Amino acid sequence: MRLVFSSVVLCLAWFGAMNVASTIVAWALGRAALARGTTSASVLLSIRFLPAVASTFFVYAFFLPAHLRFEEREVEESFGLVLGMLAVAGAAIVARSLWRAAHTIWLGRRLLQAARRIATRLDDGTLALPGLPGISLAGIVRTNVLIGRDALHALSAAELDVAISHEMAHRRSRDNVKRFLMYCAPDVFGLLGVAQALERKWEAEAECLADSAAVDGDRQRAMLLASALVKVARLTYRGPMIVPPPAWSAFHVPTLLESRIRRLVDGDLPRAPRGRIWLVMALAGSAAPVVVWLADLSYTLHAVTEAMVTRLP
Repeated sequence: MRLVFSSVVLCLAWFGAMNVASTIVAWALGRAALARGTTSASVLLSIRFLPAVASTFFVYAFFLPAHLRFEEREVEESFGLVLGMLAVAGAAIVARSLWRAAHTIWLGRRLLQAARRIATRLDDGTLALPGLPGISLAGIVRTNVLIGRDALHALSAAELDVAISHEMAHRRSRDNVKRFLMYCAPDVFGLLGVAQALERKWEAEAECLADSAAVDGDRQRAMLLASALVKVARLTYRGPMIVPPPAWSAFHVPTLLESRIRRLVDGDLPRAPRGRIWLVMALAGSAAPVVVWLADLSYTLHAVTEAMVTRLP
C-alpha cells in the first residue's frame, strides 16, 4: 500500500509539474505559430496537445517504470508542501478532464437518443429533425449526420448533397474526435488565450479542408456549397433549439462564414496535407523510452525524485 500511495502522489506531482513546464513551451510555440500565420492543422493540433501528451507520456513512459523498479517497498516517506501542492494540481487537472469527457459523452448520447426518436431518416441515412440549427455531424467515434428540417426545406437537392459531403469529410478526418480531445485535454494550457486562439485557428482550417474535400476541385460544387452556407446562415429559429455539444461539427460557423465563402468563390481551398508530422511524433515517442533505458537514465530520474521528496519543503 505504501508503494501504491507514493506512486499515485508522485505521479500526480510529476504530472502537474510537467504540465506547467510544457504549457510554457506550448505557449511560446503557439505565440510564434499565430504570429507567423501558420495554417497547418497538424501543426496547430500538435502545439495544442503538447502539454497533455508530454506530461502524460513522461509519467507513464519514464517516471512510473523507474519508480516501480527502484523504489524500496517498505520505506515510509512523507511529502512536503511543494510536492503536495503539485499533486493536488495534477489531480485537479485530471479531474477536470474526466468531468468534461464524461459530461460531453453523456450529453451527446442523450441528444442522439432524443434525435433518433423524433427524426425522419432520409434515404442516405441522414436524420432530419426539428429544432436543429443547420447541419451537424453528431457523435464522436460513431457519428450521424443531422439536418434541421428548416435547412432541409431551404436547400436544393444539389446544395444538400454538397453540404452532407462536407460533413462526411469531417467524419473521414475524425474531426469530432479531435474536438473532443481538445475540449477534454488534461492540461492548464486550455485555460490560456493562446490555446483558445489555436483551437479557433484549427477549426477554421478544418472547415476549409472539409470544404475542399466536398468540392473536390469542381467549380459548380463550390458555388453550391457557398449558396448552402448563405441559406443556412439566413435561417431564423423560433422556439426551443437543439444545442450541439462542443465535440460535434457544425456546418455553419458564423465567425467563419465570410472567409469560407470568399475562398469558395475564389477557388482558394487548401488540400489535406499528408500526416507526416504525426508519423514523426509517433516514431519519436516510441524511441524516447528506449533511449532512456539504454542510457540508464531511469535511475537518474529516480534519484531526482528522491531528492525532491527529501529536500523540498
